[in-house]
Amino acid sequence: MAVAMAVATAHLRFSLFPSKISHYPKNTRRLPFLKISPIILSLPRTICVSSSSTSIKAEPDLAEAESDNSPNNQTRWKPITKRKVAMRVGYVGTNYRGLQIQRDSASTITIEDELENAILKAGGMLESNYGNLHKVGWRRSSRTDKGVHSLATVITMKMEIPDGAWEEDPDGIALADVINGHLPYNIRIFSILPVNKRFDARNECISRKYVYLLPAEVIGIGNASSPEAIQSHVKEFRDTLQLFEVITLLSVQRQFIEWRTGHFL
Repeated sequence: MAVAMAVATAHLRFSLFPSKISHYPKNTRRLPFLKISPIILSLPRTICVSSSSTSIKAEPDLAEAESDNSPNNQTRWKPITKRKVAMRVGYVGTNYRGLQIQRDSASTITIEDELENAILKAGGMLESNYGNLHKVGWRRSSRTDKGVHSLATVITMKMEIPDGAWEEDPDGIALADVINGHLPYNIRIFSILPVNKRFDARNECISRKYVYLLPAEVIGIGNASSPEAIQSHVKEFRDTLQLFEVITLLSVQRQFIEWRTGHFL
């Protein structure tokens, strides 16, 4: 079944750290997608992978201390101080009701629900602050709706930090990996870096880009399609989009005239 995708990225005034581009696994099948909007992602500001590092001294989670040999054993660090940090986050939002946490709905699971739980388990948040993200100064560079994915969302918060967190790990990947151990496979923190007290993820964001991807097979393009057939299908699809844009523009103009004149056409 073909499914359209929406992917969001947020760009800051400056890059938090050098980009690290991942390689596809050998068995990964790259499906053909047609990019509807001609948007070029800024790779120096988009993180697509986290690398493994173990410079953080982690202690066993108390709830699982008796199962050190278990492959599912999680870890947590020992918090020493509180520091404002910026987290670069990416996720597949298919199974979630968007990014922002919704306290009024116990049955609704969001990306921030998972992040809050994972940060608490890793030692990055006090239990007294759990359930109220305002206490830790939680701010996000952008939001996404239900089913939308993100390549680069920046979230800032005041986090409980272990001693010497960035001494041997200036990119903050080791901190991220500890939290990732408590996250589901479809959510990842790529890096955690210290920022100054005045840094605000939302205010420092200079652009937000939403890219909509449509499986090529939806417009009749398959693996066996010839170059001529592909060009014909793409042209037909673009012509349909342009017609839709014209109809939308005329509709908006009509509503504006009706509003200004008070006469309904």
